[in-house]
Amino acid sequence: IRLKIMRLFVERISYTLIAKLCHVSIHTVIRELKKFKVYLPTKYSLLLPEVLMVDEFRSHAKTEDKMSFICADGKTGALIDILSSRKLEKLIPYFNECANTEDVKFLVSDMNAAYFQLIPKVFTNAKLIIDRFHIVKHLNEAFNDFRVKEVKRLRKLDQKSKLQANKIKSNWKKLLKNRENIDISEYKTWRSFRAPKYPYLTEAMMLDRLLSYSDPLKEAYEVFHTMNDAFRKKDGDLFFATIQSLPANLDDDFRKSIQNLLKYEEGIRNALRYSYSNGKLEAKNTHIKTLKRVSYGFKSYENMRTRIFLMNGLIKIK
Repeated sequence: IRLKIMRLFVERISYTLIAKLCHVSIHTVIRELKKFKVYLPTKYSLLLPEVLMVDEFRSHAKTEDKMSFICADGKTGALIDILSSRKLEKLIPYFNECANTEDVKFLVSDMNAAYFQLIPKVFTNAKLIIDRFHIVKHLNEAFNDFRVKEVKRLRKLDQKSKLQANKIKSNWKKLLKNRENIDISEYKTWRSFRAPKYPYLTEAMMLDRLLSYSDPLKEAYEVFHTMNDAFRKKDGDLFFATIQSLPANLDDDFRKSIQNLLKYEEGIRNALRYSYSNGKLEAKNTHIKTLKRVSYGFKSYENMRTRIFLMNGLIKIK
C-alpha cells in the first residue's frame, strides 16, 4: 500500500484521490509524503548548469510571499530547485552558497527587473537573455493598448468615425498578423466589408482600408510590424534603430511602451543571438498549475515542493 501511495505521488492528482484509491486516510497519505523530505536537494548539494532559466509561479502556500521562485537547466529542462520567495534578498544569499555560481554562462529570464541584479551580485560570468516570448508579448500589448485607445477616440467624433472604429475593433487580429502572410491575390467579401455594398477585396486591400480610417493607427502599425519583422529575422540593429528613430508625432503612450525595451537591450540582443528561452520552464509551471488546481491548493509549502520534485523525477522511487 505504501509503495502504491508513493507511485501515485508522481501523478497530478489530489491527496483525497490517492487516499481513496489506496483505501487509507488522507493523513496516512500526507505522512508518507513527508518521508520524502529528507531526499530534497539543499543549496549545498546543488550544481548549477551552464544555462540557468529562472521564473516564478503563484504558490499561495506561504504567507511570506505569494510568488515562489523556480529555476531549471536551460539545455535539458531539468528542474534545479524551488524557493518559497522570489525576493532578491532571499535569492542572493541562497545562490552565493551554491558551489559553482561561476559556471553559469547564461541567465534566461523574463522582464522581471529583480533577476537582472543576480548577474553582477552572483553570476558574474553570466550573460542575460530575455525570453523571446515576453518580448513579442510586450510589443503586442503595446500596440493593442494603443489600438483600444484609438478606437475610443474615434467613437467620440461622429457617427461615421464610430462605424469606422467598430470595423477596426472587429478586425483587431488582422492588424496583428505577420505582414509576410497577408494575402494579396484572393478577392473575397469580409466581415466588415460585406458585398454588394463593398467590392470584393484582398486581405491586403482590406487592411489598407482599415488603416485609412486613422493616421495615428497607420503610423503605429508601421512601427509595430517593422520591429516584429526585425525580431523574426534576428536583426538586432534594425530592431533598436527603429526604436531610436520613432516618428515625432507617434502616440506618447505607445512611444513610452516601445522605448521601455531600450532598458533590456543587452538581454534582447542575446535573445536574438542565442537559441535559449524559458519555454521548458513555462511548461513546468503549467504542470504545477494543474497540480495546484486538482489538489485545490496546498496549505504546506514543503508538501507542495516535495510533490513537484516527485513529479519531475528528481526523487526516485524503487
